[in-house]
Amino acid sequence: MRTELKLVRLVKRLALVLGAAAALCSCEDEGTARGLDWRHPSDLTMPLGFSENDPVPTYTKRWNMPPGFAGFPERWNARVRAYVDRNLEETRRVCSEAMVQYLCSAPGGARQARARLRFLNNWQNLLSFSRRKGEGDYLVFLRENQMPDDLEWHDGLDQPELGSPRAVKGGTLRLALQRSFPSTFRVFGPNSNNAIRRYLYDDIDLPLIRLHPGTGKLIPGTADRWAVSKDGRTVYFHIDEAARFSDGSRLTSRDFITSLYIRTSPYGAEPFYNDYYMGNFSRVAVHGNQYIAVTLAAARPYAPFYASLPPSCTGFYAEFGPDYPTRYLWRVAPTTGGYTVNAHDVIMGRQLSMIRVPDWWAADRRYTRYSCNVDHIVYQFISEGTKVRELFRLGELDVLSAREADLWYEGLEMDPVHRGLIQRVHFSNIWPRNCFGFHLNCSQPPFNDKTMRRGFHHALNVQQVLDTIFRGDYSRLGSYFSGFGPYTDETIKALPFSPAKAREYFARAGYTEEGPDGILCKPDGTRLQVVMSSRIDPLYTNCMNILREEAAHCGLDLRIEQIDDTVLYSRIKAKQYQAAIFSWGFSPPLPDPSPFFNSAGAFKDDGTPMPGTSNITATNSPSLDRAIVACRAAASEAEAIAAHHHVQQLIAATLAWVPGWTTSYWRFAQWRWLCWPDEPGCRFCPPRYYDPLDSHLYWIDEKMKEETLDARNSGKSFPEVDREIPLPAQADAAL
Repeated sequence: MRTELKLVRLVKRLALVLGAAAALCSCEDEGTARGLDWRHPSDLTMPLGFSENDPVPTYTKRWNMPPGFAGFPERWNARVRAYVDRNLEETRRVCSEAMVQYLCSAPGGARQARARLRFLNNWQNLLSFSRRKGEGDYLVFLRENQMPDDLEWHDGLDQPELGSPRAVKGGTLRLALQRSFPSTFRVFGPNSNNAIRRYLYDDIDLPLIRLHPGTGKLIPGTADRWAVSKDGRTVYFHIDEAARFSDGSRLTSRDFITSLYIRTSPYGAEPFYNDYYMGNFSRVAVHGNQYIAVTLAAARPYAPFYASLPPSCTGFYAEFGPDYPTRYLWRVAPTTGGYTVNAHDVIMGRQLSMIRVPDWWAADRRYTRYSCNVDHIVYQFISEGTKVRELFRLGELDVLSAREADLWYEGLEMDPVHRGLIQRVHFSNIWPRNCFGFHLNCSQPPFNDKTMRRGFHHALNVQQVLDTIFRGDYSRLGSYFSGFGPYTDETIKALPFSPAKAREYFARAGYTEEGPDGILCKPDGTRLQVVMSSRIDPLYTNCMNILREEAAHCGLDLRIEQIDDTVLYSRIKAKQYQAAIFSWGFSPPLPDPSPFFNSAGAFKDDGTPMPGTSNITATNSPSLDRAIVACRAAASEAEAIAAHHHVQQLIAATLAWVPGWTTSYWRFAQWRWLCWPDEPGCRFCPPRYYDPLDSHLYWIDEKMKEETLDARNSGKSFPEVDREIPLPAQADAAL
């Protein structure tokens, strides 16, 4: 009996231990316990966003909203009023000071000219904030019959069709990404703005309206029609009643208010969105469940495009709260596009897969019916380029990016290419170029000294890299915002490599002594050494070897530090680096310099660098701030072009970025079973894509795949194919 009791006690203790262990594992592995397999509950589990006593239309009182939303409209409107009042008072003060300085300065002198410019720049701000103060609340809820009666609606259905009716649904596209696995699947919040997010959301989601990638004109997205007010500032959108998220939830005006709430919440830990909403928009008005009206802070070209707010699936954020960054770390937000992450085919750290949304709401609509053709897109994370090329050669990958000159010219000299099993493709495109280059941290030595930054510009022999590594196929960037057509200032050129000028400016910065190895030093022995941080990439290693040898002729000891993508991004956002090989990706139609150069993102009130913002160079220039505001205030195309040119000139004058290199094309190799459109209005792929795979207009011919694999095994050959895709004549003329 005692033995049996002891055995029972032992079993109970063992059960407790195992239970504790299981609980511990569950806590430690939140990606499994609370992430990929999580499905959000019904909307009805969320509290009502408004009470019966709130002075809002009836339709909003039926809205179930994320926790904490109750009272948000009042809180947000109060925050915006304080923001407007604060900026109105500040601009009044600046205008008054500038006017006094102008009146007290010698007529025609430089001091008077600077005062006049300061006044004019801030006068526009003053007018804007004065107007916003008179417009009342930022967030309002109205009825449909309170919209203007004289609106002229557009549907954008007069543009050429995209894709090909010959496209076949089905199959799997297998790709490799030579990047680190993302540290989160969140669409916003800490570390969400990583290089992988575009594959999960940015290139998948359908916005309210979008630009036709062939003509650049506005076409519908989740809105099926839109109208612009007479003053060009307010855009009215009608949300397509068929629009759905990938989880089946209906898209309504509620989801745009949810997005405003969660993205500006302190729980989201994403300061960008507070500036985005407050700085760009003066009012968001909801007119029932299908209409939303967005008023821009100032009229601007492409107003509907810039008024296109992002939605967030309301039901998905049923557990939104203080632990959002961890609770939602691996949860996949529903999309409005044709793909979403396949939770059952994710191998953490190694692979993620996208699955075509069953019964996608836009599957039969113009501009999307011939897109999103393959059933699955599988991304394998492989760091070694040699392994990627070998998997591609063996047919385990369908496409191989071949932008590097060595790979394009020698690397593709392989048997499957000569036998026509693999095709080479040179795709000419029209797309804003990434600001690829060398970003300098101006918040700490040595680059808090502008003289030092100028010397560093002259010490980098980028042209030698272009001639040697890229064989002259790449070109040097000039403006930070290149590839925006007339909005790019083509007169801006990179400073030339010059050992003499580099040494001159280094001497002005205090590096007047030369060591036995030719490296300059300060009289106190401080060595002229700069650490350049970059992602782990053999190409960057080769480029840096050349730059380092050439920099040594200028007295500069240039070191390279290659680190994991995620770690690099975190350090750069925290401004914990000296110099970094880095780029932001830009989208048409206009540049947006504010996130990257507005002084508000440079330093905190105590003077320490502000972490987490996109102003990674810690640029702090009042004149640049004013110029950025002028860009937003430009109402006509001519005004916008002039304003953006001025901003780009001021960015170049900061010397916080050394221009790198770019191309006007995308090169890749593909197995012949990957097919593309060949229609009169869509030859291969529209030109306004950086990577043609982003269009999702391709498809896989399974019969051709079987034929190709049989030919590979039997030794049969097809004609060798090199596909040269030029710019369409009309697109070339538009440049």
